[in-house]
Amino acid sequence: MSNRRIVAAVIILVTVLGMGVYVSLSGIPQVPPPLSPPGENPDIIISNELELWAEAFYWQDFMPIVPEEGPPFFIRILVNVTNTGNTTVSDFDAIRTTIYFHNNSLPLVTLNLIIVGDPIQISPGESIVLEFTNDRNSVFSPTIEEGAVLYSRILIRWAGGLEGILTTPPSALGYTH
Repeated sequence: MSNRRIVAAVIILVTVLGMGVYVSLSGIPQVPPPLSPPGENPDIIISNELELWAEAFYWQDFMPIVPEEGPPFFIRILVNVTNTGNTTVSDFDAIRTTIYFHNNSLPLVTLNLIIVGDPIQISPGESIVLEFTNDRNSVFSPTIEEGAVLYSRILIRWAGGLEGILTTPPSALGYTH
């Protein structure tokens, strides 16, 4: 193995370990990894009269300027919810997500999520898509190569305390240039 490859491997290892320490020290509880990495199709969960699945989009913003702490990392999560029950769901929420590197269970970061727009009700028989993003009050600025493949585990809550975890299919990190 050439010296360049060894140096590159050490840099990647130090970066990944450093991000793991950041996750440990950030104070936000991690959403646990799945038993095996996700496939290309979304995992559909059916729980307490809801059918759920999610997808995630990741990017770092290098435009128009890079702040002192570095280019901010953003996530957009779309949660597809179908109410198969007989009662309206009015308190559905995605609480937080832990983002993992694809094909392993190494965490990148755990982020709190906020809904985009106003919370809505999900009537019986209705299917909707809810959009969530990371809380912009705290800046996360990792050093990750464009195109790195990631997936998310999302803690969801509804009906006064019912919880579930959604796993997104893998998605490549994009850059805003």
